[in-house]
Formats: sequence, C-alpha cells, structure tokens
Amino acid sequence: MASRSIVEPGRRIPVVDEPDVLVVGGGAAGIAAACAASRAGARTLLVERHGFLGGTLTAVTLGGFCGTHGVIDDERLFRAIGGLYLDVEERLRRRDAVLPPRRHGRIIGVPYESATFKAVADELVAHHGVRVRLHAHSVAAHLEGERIASIVLETKGGRVAVCPRVVVDCSGDGDVAVAAGVGFSLGDGGRTQFGSTMFRLGNVDTAVAGALSRAEIRDLLERAVTEGYDLPRTATGVHLNPLEGIVHLNVTRLRKPDGEPFDLTDPDELTAAEIEGRRQAYLYEEVFRRFVPGFGRARIVDIGATVGIRESRLIHGEKTLTESDVRGCVKPADRIACTAWPLESHTGGRGTTWEFLPDGDWYGIPFGCLVAKGVRNLLVAGRNLSATHVAQASARVAGPCFAMGEAAGVAAAMSCQRAVELRALEVEEIQDELERQGAILTPDSGPRAGTR
Repeated sequence: MASRSIVEPGRRIPVVDEPDVLVVGGGAAGIAAACAASRAGARTLLVERHGFLGGTLTAVTLGGFCGTHGVIDDERLFRAIGGLYLDVEERLRRRDAVLPPRRHGRIIGVPYESATFKAVADELVAHHGVRVRLHAHSVAAHLEGERIASIVLETKGGRVAVCPRVVVDCSGDGDVAVAAGVGFSLGDGGRTQFGSTMFRLGNVDTAVAGALSRAEIRDLLERAVTEGYDLPRTATGVHLNPLEGIVHLNVTRLRKPDGEPFDLTDPDELTAAEIEGRRQAYLYEEVFRRFVPGFGRARIVDIGATVGIRESRLIHGEKTLTESDVRGCVKPADRIACTAWPLESHTGGRGTTWEFLPDGDWYGIPFGCLVAKGVRNLLVAGRNLSATHVAQASARVAGPCFAMGEAAGVAAAMSCQRAVELRALEVEEIQDELERQGAILTPDSGPRAGTR
C-alpha cells in the first residue's frame, strides 16, 4: 500500500473517436463482439493493449480451442459453437493452421497455430470493417448519470478519449466495468483459480509424444516428483500443433511461496507470477526431456507474452450463471450461447479436477450475464461474465467466449440502431439474428438437446 500520493495536474484529453460501439479487449470475445457489431452496421472500434489481437489465444500461446464441441458417446462429438467461430476455423484451415478436434477421453480441444491466429484475426476484423487501435490500454471511464460518456486510453502518443454509445468490456479482467463502478467478485472470497504460464516445445517426436495419455504423462511427472523435482502440477496433456515437431504445454501452476494462487489483478503479484512462470517453464523443459518419451531433444521455442489467467474479476450483471445451472444443464429461454465444457477446476494440489456434463448434454448462458448492473450502456463478454466462481470454471474457455462476444456485438448494434437500452432489448430478436448468422443455440446432440 502506497504511503504517499501526488495530485495529477488537470489536462485536456483529445477525443479521437466517437463510435457507435467500443470494444475493449481483442481476445476471442472481443474479436467476435467487434465483428458482429460492425457486420450489423454499427461503427465499431476495437482497442487492444498488445500489438496483436487474440488475447489468451495468442499472447498466452494457448494452442487449443476448448468448449467448441461436446461428447455424444465414445466415438461421436457434437458442435456447440458456430457463427463467427466457424469463420475463424475456416481461415485457419486455409493456412493449414488448425487440426480436427482431438479427444483426451471426454476432453475435446481443437489444436491451432497461435502465431497464425494473429494474422487470421487481422483478416477477420478487416473483412467486417472493424477499426482497430493496438497498444491502447483503457485507464478510466467517465460517466454521465448511469451511462459511460467516455473511455480514456493510454497510448504511445499519450492519453486519448473515445466517446462511444455502447461499450463492450472484453478485457478479461473487467477493467472497464470496474472503472465505471460496477460491482464484482474476485474468485471464491478472493481466492481465484491458479494461473499458468504456457509455452511451446520444439524438436519433439510428436508421433511418440502424441500417443501418450494424460494418465501416462501424470505418472511420469509424479516419478519426477519422487526424484526431487518440485513440480507444482503433474496433470497435463500434450497439445499437438499443426506444425511438425511442435507441442504446446499447459502444465505450470503459478503459486506463491505459501502455496496460494497469485492475485493477478495486483501489479506486484502479477509481476512475481510472470517471473515464476518462466522459471517453471524451464523446470518442466528439463523434466520432460529427462522423463517423458519423445521429448529427449525438446527445447522451449516460445513462452507466452503474458501469463494465462483463468479467473480474476467476475462482473455483477443482471443475471448470474451458477454452478447449478452448469451441473443441471439448464437451457434458459434467454440463452445467447451454449457449451458442453466441463467444470475445470485448478484450485489446489498437483492435479486438475474435472466435472463432466452428461454425454450429449449442454447448458446455456443467459443474456443477462452480459448486461452490467448499474451502467446502462455497458456489456461484458468473455471470462469476466457475471458468474459464480464454480460456474466460471466452465464458461471461461474460448468456445463460449467467442459465442458470448458475438451475442454482445449483436446486442450492442441493436441498442444503437433502435435507441433502446440494453436491458430493454428483446432477447428473442438477438437470438434470431444470432441464428441467422449461424450461431448455435440448440446443439444437435441427440434426444436430450432440448428446445428454446
């Protein structure tokens, strides 16, 4: 806690844009929100703090889309995410940068090449006429009554202001919502899921490594623990890359010396986590080279530009997604996205806890989870949605983030064009437009799929 403060001199901040829709954060949700809003005819500006789009999908070096499919049985899958996400897949496919869905038991991921995704994201937003400002970080929100009148951005050229009609906060941490005074929760009473630093290994014999099951890898890493390696996590899998000899590893666990997770919204703890993550990455490189078949000559070729944050601020919305909604596979009439991703808990020990939905089943995310409480022209989308700590462990992954973002973009454009407040929009009209654009609100997963 700082013991001193200074008074910043007052200054005039130039207004550089007055879009219909401002999207803050260019990850999965932000890309989809911006494209959907612009496609609907809204003048849309997308701002991103990095020099590239993609968020977790690129900056973290993730390497796999999760939550896009569900399991019907031992052989069959069903698709849960459509719409703009399908365009992403197709553009990656044209570049030989995506693989078919890969199963690890009941865990389904779609491997992709994260560097290529940067170029695909550029293509997608350009195709839909989205204006983009990179290296721009939201630092303040100014309100007039219960509406955001302006957002202040910090850029290389100094502070600038944007005056939008509607804001979509896809920052992941809910930066805009918090700056606007919206309430939030931080994990479970302040304790969030552990973050991870993700990295890629090159020079891997992927034929050998890719044949290993998660259980086999866990046993090998547990053997390393018995031989003196202080591994915070042994539950992992080998995530193949479309490029030969490259795999993604999501295996580190960012913990403080007392074993607790870092608060990744605290600048000092975030700094310590970044350093600790890189230390762990090279520890795991050594362990995989020594203990895991196929990795004998492997070397780190890339470490995420930032740590992977599973959970931080959960913004309070008009509705809240709960663990009973997920476990009960609730399909609300006002859903704007759905997924079959399990409850994936990174909360302690060296393992990961998985709680799977019944085969063939799924749940829906209500529109109200995107509508920020107390601010009339603000939506949130992505992992900062209005959800409980447990429910967010399912809804936070890439697939539903794409879907939530697309829904937020459609709603934002409708609000502007019809001069109707977000909370007063007819959800059925949002749903109709989403389905017209190919979004999936009722997956074709068998007799238990249910209807709207």
